[in-house]
Amino acid sequence: MLKGDVMKKIILAAFLVLIMAVAVSATEFNDSVVPGLNITTDIDGALADAQSQGKNVILIFDQESCYYCVLLKENVLSDGDVQKQLNENFIVVIVDINKQPDVADKYNIYGTPECVILNSAGEEVKKIDGYVGNAEFLDAIKGV
Repeated sequence: MLKGDVMKKIILAAFLVLIMAVAVSATEFNDSVVPGLNITTDIDGALADAQSQGKNVILIFDQESCYYCVLLKENVLSDGDVQKQLNENFIVVIVDINKQPDVADKYNIYGTPECVILNSAGEEVKKIDGYVGNAEFLDAIKGV
């Protein structure tokens, strides 16, 4: 009997540790997608914020196992000048095309990375196709 109680406690403890690890990693993922960049996944909230703040919205279409998406985050979106422009002038939304295929369909997104810039009314203004370097990305977002 004692062995069964001990085993139940061990299983319960392991389960609780697993739940905590998942919760922590989910929180860290949201905060560390691109440290220093204000990011959301809520498109409706982003559009509402854009209207109230007079900003544009940039939808950054992404997906797991996308090599160029990782490069975009590590090399471009992590750049201080890019972050300054985005944080000051845009509401940044990361859209996973596999988790939000309806949004990808709406903007005719078939590959990643892809960026779509919307004005505060939600109208498409510009697209940035594929991976681009810092200078080209900055030129594209400054021109909006």
